[in-house]
Amino acid sequence: MTLPYETIFSRTRGRISDMKELSLDENNLNEIWTERLRMVAGDERVIRKFASFNMDDEIQQIEFEMQYPVSDFADKEYVIGLFTLGMTIEWLKPKVDSAKFTARALGTKEEKNMQNPYKDMQSRLDTLQHEFSRKLASHGYINNSYVRGE
Repeated sequence: MTLPYETIFSRTRGRISDMKELSLDENNLNEIWTERLRMVAGDERVIRKFASFNMDDEIQQIEFEMQYPVSDFADKEYVIGLFTLGMTIEWLKPKVDSAKFTARALGTKEEKNMQNPYKDMQSRLDTLQHEFSRKLASHGYINNSYVRGE
């Protein structure tokens, strides 16, 4: 089964809002997004979901076969959702790290806490990472050889 990178990228654009990133030229933006996609695909929990998996950055396409296929539609939607969620996490991680180390130094303690978005960002990252792990686990226990009686 083939899946264009752009399908994943367009769904990811719906989950993030970063005006600075979106103001980059198309080549730089595409390079950043491809790198994030590769980081998600390189996760050992992700790669184990596939019987075969190949990414071609030249033609911007993924070719894959699921370890336990359900249907073409379900498999494609699962992979798109998984990579979209993973890319959102990869986008948010550096932002959380940056906010953690660049809290505002001016004002009273209460003002610093009001101006520092770190806790909200950290909470969002934790939620996304939990959702990612749950998505990986639920696909694994629903679609496996034991349940299918193989």
